[in-house]
Amino acid sequence: MKRLLFVLFLFIPFALFGQDVLPDPPTGWGDIIINPAKWFVDLGAVSVLTAFIATFFIGLLRMTSGFLKQLTAWLVAIALIVITDLLNFGYAADLPLLLAVIHGFAAGLAANGIFDIPILKSLLKIIEGWLKPKPA
Repeated sequence: MKRLLFVLFLFIPFALFGQDVLPDPPTGWGDIIINPAKWFVDLGAVSVLTAFIATFFIGLLRMTSGFLKQLTAWLVAIALIVITDLLNFGYAADLPLLLAVIHGFAAGLAANGIFDIPILKSLLKIIEGWLKPKPA
């Protein structure tokens, strides 16, 4: 029993330190407009922003279908990442357009709650490895 408690107390802090810290959700549109750099730092921040904007559009268009709500989040996330990629702003500034679309889809998956951020980051690293040009 002492060994089990020792192992638990040994590994729990490492699991807690490995978690991503997401910013607090925006309180309103002013929070997004005043500090846009805060929302495009990494995939987690973009997914929080995506959830806020997608919820706005879902309420505005009065969507009731679950699939349409998810589709809205995916489209919003893809649009956010692609626009910031084209404007050379945020973490997506150096991504090719195809990877920007893939990162946007991943942010939409995180905003919908389908996947966690660490899982998506590892999947994105694998995909980026596949799409990198091979040295000659």
